[in-house]
Amino acid sequence: MPITKECFISQFSQQALDERISLFMGAGGSCDAGYPNWKSLFAPMAQALNVAITESTDFYKLAQYYANSFGLSELRKKINDVINKNNYVSPLLEELIETGFTNIWTTNFDNAIEMYYRNFNVLINKIFRDFDFSNIDINKRINIFKMNGDITNLDGIVATQSDYENYYDTHKLMMMFFKRELISSTFLFIGYSFTDHLILDCLSEINRYLGATANYHYTIMKKDKSNPYFNYFVDDLETRYHIRVLLIEDFNELPCILKELNNRIRSKKVFISGAFKSYSKQIEDFSHSFSRKLTANLIEKDYRIVNGIGRRFGTHIIGYANECLAKQGIKNTDRYLIVKPFVGNQDDSAKAKYKLRDETINKCGSAIFVFGDMDKNSVDNKSGVLEEFNIACKQHKVIIPVAYPNMISEQIWKIVKNNITEYPYLEKVINDLTAKQGPDIITERIIHVLESIKYSM
Repeated sequence: MPITKECFISQFSQQALDERISLFMGAGGSCDAGYPNWKSLFAPMAQALNVAITESTDFYKLAQYYANSFGLSELRKKINDVINKNNYVSPLLEELIETGFTNIWTTNFDNAIEMYYRNFNVLINKIFRDFDFSNIDINKRINIFKMNGDITNLDGIVATQSDYENYYDTHKLMMMFFKRELISSTFLFIGYSFTDHLILDCLSEINRYLGATANYHYTIMKKDKSNPYFNYFVDDLETRYHIRVLLIEDFNELPCILKELNNRIRSKKVFISGAFKSYSKQIEDFSHSFSRKLTANLIEKDYRIVNGIGRRFGTHIIGYANECLAKQGIKNTDRYLIVKPFVGNQDDSAKAKYKLRDETINKCGSAIFVFGDMDKNSVDNKSGVLEEFNIACKQHKVIIPVAYPNMISEQIWKIVKNNITEYPYLEKVINDLTAKQGPDIITERIIHVLESIKYSM
């Protein structure tokens, strides 16, 4: 039984927040970037063999027959001529990169995925030979597993029936790691038809051992109205292989669905901006009390806290968040508390800090602003808190200011209040977002705002 879009977004976004997601990219995923699917790739070879490609064509066998007739080197040359390009644009890949997969698995020969990560200045490890496994997780890079090989190593690609039949012997480490990840992570399959048995056999083996406790995975597929067995095929994927299917009418829907997914993930990440230099007991007491209350409530509601370690207030936020997580016995604290220090006093530190702030806030759905002093290291000598407010506004984030007397957050609060129609989610609570109301009321209002907007982002 296929699942609804809301069910998919709700379930998979939670897995993403728990950092338990992996991507499996089939040939259909690279089509968005201009690369051919298997039918287009092998059409010239079918023509040379004087055979027609149908829905039941086995492309491994087709490649084998072509290699038998014209030579293996000619097969590899044909593949290289079509695949070895890197000048395409893909909205789908851009959204997939935003989702936050740490491991990517693909049967594609092309370098579309690698190219897009490099465009975003993200370091990767590419694994397509056994000895490449020694590089896994170095410097916490994104690992891209090329299960059928890579276009840069034509001798090692898996294309023919013979390659496929010998796969378990030639790719023992690849299969070992893949099965391990199927057990420990939740996969999203994109552009994969499940018509060969390599992946399904792995899932079947795992389900035989683990039964009902085996992970569920997800795929997004286009409805095949011409296939009378399609609905049974979808049911079989869930029943026997633990793959939940979201059906779409057209592949053009994919980037929009992933955009909604990414917005849902962002909505659970809250950036907290604030800093102060004062040693005033009044400010210190408020900061301690508010930090303790806010972090406890955010963690209770399963939000992720993102902070740049603003002077004094940042250390309070981080300290009380860690205290709360420790009391709950949560050891993997970095899933709930994401710390991105905005530090430096060199000549170029202001621009570097601005870039890091921009990237960090972009991954969040909302931003809370408290306190704030002037910071000479910020661009144009602005306060760091004010700079972060301007970035959040530019990115159209949910803005929640907490006014503290004679500090930057009070200025931000006044800006918001004077333009309240631009912040409709604050209209009923803006007057309660001031220090005089106390941490309990402020925190209650903040949680109310976050909960009220999380499905509308």
